[in-house]
Amino acid sequence: MAACVPADVPCFRLVNSEGALPLAAMPFSLPADARRLHRRGRVVGRAWETDDAAFCLLAGVQPPDVSAPRGVQASAVFHEMEALLAEEGMSFAQVVRTWIYIDRVCEWYGEFNAARTAFFNARRVFETFLPASTGIGCANAAGAALVSGAIAMKPKIQGVRAEIVESPLQAPAMDYRSSFSRAAEIVTPACRQLFVSGTASIRPNSHEVAYVGDIVRQIDCTMNAVHAILASRGYDWPDATRAIVYLKEPAFLGPWREWRAAHGLAEDFAAETVCDVCRDEWLFEIELDAAKGGRII
Repeated sequence: MAACVPADVPCFRLVNSEGALPLAAMPFSLPADARRLHRRGRVVGRAWETDDAAFCLLAGVQPPDVSAPRGVQASAVFHEMEALLAEEGMSFAQVVRTWIYIDRVCEWYGEFNAARTAFFNARRVFETFLPASTGIGCANAAGAALVSGAIAMKPKIQGVRAEIVESPLQAPAMDYRSSFSRAAEIVTPACRQLFVSGTASIRPNSHEVAYVGDIVRQIDCTMNAVHAILASRGYDWPDATRAIVYLKEPAFLGPWREWRAAHGLAEDFAAETVCDVCRDEWLFEIELDAAKGGRII
């Protein structure tokens, strides 16, 4: 296996609404020879190839005009990602996972969702591959309405593929007009890697927030949902390779750490950060990756 190094692109340099840096950083592990990708004088990604596939990691992608209306910026950031992928011979249909960091997310998440859905419809994403995703409330140093990132994969041989993974305990996000899959998995002959979308507490088979106002039960509900996704593909907590916990308030750090300790998870199991979740009633969210047979990214 080729030597790997932490990704130096500005992947998950999260900031709060006052612009404080950083709250959390969880770099991926990439091949040392991965090429840097640039956009308007900034490093916004890395690209590399293995015997199995070509890969592209985008991060910190901004709309070109940060003074434009928020809905315009939301549309533009997807066009920016598309242009970067095209330079690598890829299309948005090959995106497996996205991250969208949205300033003041609760004020305009519906408008953002409308812009994303319009882009996905125009690119027939719903007919090809609907990526896993995190949409979370974080400001950014550029003052943009949002910044984005993605993982894309272009198979080179048979047996390499991406698969959408549904949640056994939660309804598909599309049921409440949010355009992402609960999880996605990259499968190669040698290994698999699962990307669990940003997950919060939802009542089974509905889109309703579960346990409104109760951080302890929201954490338990959310983590049970994540574990059910892991188990559905043969993973368990020890297979986790990367995780970020998003807390609505600093006071919720204690209940999260108590849950983590009670379930035997290591102190460094997840990066922890305080920021807005996309609904006012959600107090806790987590995203997580897991791998079997070796880490792809």
